Amino acid sequence: MTRVAVVTGVARGIGAATAALLTEHGWEVVGIDREKPSAPGDWHVADLTDPSSLLTVLDGLDRIDGLVNNAALQHATPLLETTVEQWDAVQAVNVRAPFVAIRACAERLAAVGGAVVNVASVHALATSANVSPYAASKGALLALTRAAAVELGGLGVRVNAVAPGAVDTPALREGFARQVTGDAERVLAERTPLGRFAEPREIAEAVAFLLDGTKSGFMTGETLTVDGGVMARLSSE
Repeated sequence: MTRVAVVTGVARGIGAATAALLTEHGWEVVGIDREKPSAPGDWHVADLTDPSSLLTVLDGLDRIDGLVNNAALQHATPLLETTVEQWDAVQAVNVRAPFVAIRACAERLAAVGGAVVNVASVHALATSANVSPYAASKGALLALTRAAAVELGGLGVRVNAVAPGAVDTPALREGFARQVTGDAERVLAERTPLGRFAEPREIAEAVAFLLDGTKSGFMTGETLTVDGGVMARLSSE
């Protein structure tokens, strides 16, 4: 039986790379995004700020072996200028949607001994200025990962997370474009011990590892940090 993986935020970046890699590994991928990708596939458009929109897609699936909660929203705004509406939108996409998806998929995941992978961020562990809603949401996502792992372990469902560092995605490039000085890309790369950004495929490989019960079958409630060594370095260095 072909394994089925649901991947949110599939239109670009880590989501697109994950969908491509899983397809290469023989998975059937059901992709969800607010926009339909140009690549061929089983893609569904859903507004993740609206639980009913997400559930409409999930409820139509007979089998689910893997769930990848990858979709994310970020506002680059100082804390004191962040509106309640911006805060709520980030939490809705980054935390509530994964909760809704896990709850909706749990029974089908349990039927096949499936797994959940939540794509968090190093901002859940240490952060920087002007991303407080995003950092808070990713910290909450790691807490949800642990809590879900404890509760769903008895059903045979594993729940883990990946915490990427800087990944060469359109979102990262858009962030650089907003910088006034123009040297943010160079500085960020220099502060990464490996001296570069991750490729989306490298994060996808970590996701695929955590989905595969033959390779990570005794891992649950864990966060796999894939950051080029950023979290290993003292910020005061």
